[in-house]
Amino acid sequence: MKVNLELNALPCSVIVTDLSGHIVFINDFALTSLGLTLPLTTHTIEALFPPSAKIFLHTHLWPLLRNDGAINEIYLKMNRTHQSPLPVLLNVSKGDFKECSCYFWVIFPAEQRASFEQELLSTRKQLQLLAKDADESRYMLQTVLDGTQDIGILAVSNLGLIRFANTGMTDLTGLPPEGLINQSIFALFHDSSPEENPLKSLFYTSTEENPSIERPFSINTFETKIRRISENIDVQIQIRQLDNSKTAQDIAFIILIIDIQKRKKYEKLQDDFIANISHEFRTPVTAILGSLDLIDSEKIGNLPEKIKKLIKNSLSNAHRLKALVNDVVDFAKLKSNKLNIELRNVELYPLLTRSTEQHSTYLSEKGIRLELFQFESNISICVDPIRFEQVISNLLSNAIKFSPSFSKVKIDIYVEHNSVTISVEDQGPGVKPDFIPFLFTQFRQEKSDINRRFEGSGLGLAISKQLIEGMGGKIGYKPALSKGAIFWVSIPIHVKPIL
Repeated sequence: MKVNLELNALPCSVIVTDLSGHIVFINDFALTSLGLTLPLTTHTIEALFPPSAKIFLHTHLWPLLRNDGAINEIYLKMNRTHQSPLPVLLNVSKGDFKECSCYFWVIFPAEQRASFEQELLSTRKQLQLLAKDADESRYMLQTVLDGTQDIGILAVSNLGLIRFANTGMTDLTGLPPEGLINQSIFALFHDSSPEENPLKSLFYTSTEENPSIERPFSINTFETKIRRISENIDVQIQIRQLDNSKTAQDIAFIILIIDIQKRKKYEKLQDDFIANISHEFRTPVTAILGSLDLIDSEKIGNLPEKIKKLIKNSLSNAHRLKALVNDVVDFAKLKSNKLNIELRNVELYPLLTRSTEQHSTYLSEKGIRLELFQFESNISICVDPIRFEQVISNLLSNAIKFSPSFSKVKIDIYVEHNSVTISVEDQGPGVKPDFIPFLFTQFRQEKSDINRRFEGSGLGLAISKQLIEGMGGKIGYKPALSKGAIFWVSIPIHVKPIL
């Protein structure tokens, strides 16, 4: 009786069985934990286990008990009345109960451990999935990097040592990617002075004491030459600096190397083409214009009316040809960034009057009246005067060309904050809404019966846009209130008294 009281006082489940597994005692804690009541309907320890645990009991636990006389810290589950099985830690030892040999089954609840193990298992599965995703992402990234055969990609340390190279570097250098690993980035470049290489300021030499200190980064893109076996090739270098706090490896920069040999070849062809146009086209056109002007002036003799008309038509077409050649040359120079724009502060009024005077003959031929808004003459704008006049002349020429005879062209000036807006308004047909997005696109002209009557290269507005933007300004279009088109130009101003 005393033993029973002691076992009932324990804060854990205790079940006593004989050596064959029949239950001879069960304490109160076990009754409560397993939802059992006395008298027991279950008479063997095996009946307290679910099928999977029962199999484990037969195959492992009973042999252990018979051989060793004890079992320590076995995790399994036990049945509970009207509830799900209870996770437990099972300890069994052989002893005596009421002067008979028996087994003491000491059972501790292990629900927290089960929950922890479940979380651990779930975390392990998540880590396995993440590792799988990382492997797939790494493979995909490597495939993408190696797939860019025309672009070399390098990962470079602070010291300028190559830590990664894609297969695109093989086409550029003739070396396999693994042959570049841990080589100096400067080994790729041709034999120029290291001080002349823009990359020099980015990387630390091996003699520097603290390469972890970041240097200011200002280089983004530049062009240079790199070695390829026995020749040097033109390349463009693009550099991206990495945040060292977010990279686990010794990688400070990602460098893209792009082969630009074809582009250089095309640029040379373009330069040669522009030079040929300038010489082969402009020279004879200028000579033709000079001769026609001389004949038209009648300084070498009077002309019959029919001949005068032919000469004037020839002059008009020669001027059109000259303008077309100039447009093509200017556009080619703008596209290749070879057209110089020299900004300076100049008076606005003289620029506008010169531009309008150049079109006086054209205006009078069509009987068009020009209205120029009167404004303060001390407005100074920051432009390239020659290129600004070219833009205004183009807008005026278009306004006159598309305006009906005996109509009006108006030039307005608006000063606002630090800019001045010059608008040119005509009374022509205007621009169809669906063509407005293409107004400043090269070689694009609106298809209409009216436009077919007027020749043009489709370059004037495209050139004007690039020139104005090159001077820090803006150009745009808006429809007139009644009929016609309004093209406007906005330019930075510098207002000061003109002495």
